[in-house]
Amino acid sequence: MKMEEEARYIEYRLTVDTVRAEEAIAALQMRGIEYVWQDAPFETFVTEDGYGYQELETEQTVLRAYEERAEELSPEGLAMLGEQMRSSLGELVHSVEVSVPQAVTEDPVYQFTALEVRPGLMVRPPWDEVRESGELTILIEPAAAFGTGMHPTTRHCLELIDKLVRAGDRVADLGAGSGILSLLARKKGAAEVVAVDLNPSTASSLDYHMELNELGGIEVCIGDVFAQFAEVERHYDLVAVNIGGKEAIELEQLLSRIVKEDGMLLLSGIVEWMEEQVVSHFATAGYSTVERRQGDEWVTLAVKR
Repeated sequence: MKMEEEARYIEYRLTVDTVRAEEAIAALQMRGIEYVWQDAPFETFVTEDGYGYQELETEQTVLRAYEERAEELSPEGLAMLGEQMRSSLGELVHSVEVSVPQAVTEDPVYQFTALEVRPGLMVRPPWDEVRESGELTILIEPAAAFGTGMHPTTRHCLELIDKLVRAGDRVADLGAGSGILSLLARKKGAAEVVAVDLNPSTASSLDYHMELNELGGIEVCIGDVFAQFAEVERHYDLVAVNIGGKEAIELEQLLSRIVKEDGMLLLSGIVEWMEEQVVSHFATAGYSTVERRQGDEWVTLAVKR
């Protein structure tokens, strides 16, 4: 039985006037090329609370078009296809480059490997079956840096939860995302953990990760934190807010109401140029910094009354 051959593709990289990009895409599709997208150049800029992104307005833009070919092409064959494309599109294009795109042999998500938070505390992907003697393991399906512990904000929150949470504590995780902080709080013995996020996908993600880690006892709430904690006072031993400095300041009154008098606030996702403002605001509210972590420009603070 003959094995089915893998599809071969070639990539056309076409430089066109931005105002005529849609016209060029239509012309490509008329040629039977359906896989086309436009490279959109973005500019990164610093904001008060982090970074912002905006699409740049440019006179020219790049289209990438992919065409399936039955035969394997030589460099000369690729050059001929480029000339044919240039001739076909005429004044619509300024330049045409043709190449064979590099095959993707491995899903990038599987490049995530074990992360050591501290000796004996590891974050591992589900397919990693290695365990050291006495290891405390958090299993996380990798989806983004913020959810795996690779980003400094998450890693430092993990370090501080590992250090600060005691058996029987009550913990609130605001902006829970993948739920990695909530998972560690439960593994450290927290008796009650509530994970709150605006993103509806957090519920299924946390349910999956609780099953993956053979855990229960995490209450998942989708919605606004002000509504969730409207009638809660002096209840939590630790409240984690890993969403940014500006957001932490905006939430300060709510945080002060729901954390116990001797409880701890974990404030993360703070860019270093926002740190002084965050520290000053919480100092005015009666807090002092008891722990600080920094990785690159990202700062995490544990503050207490």
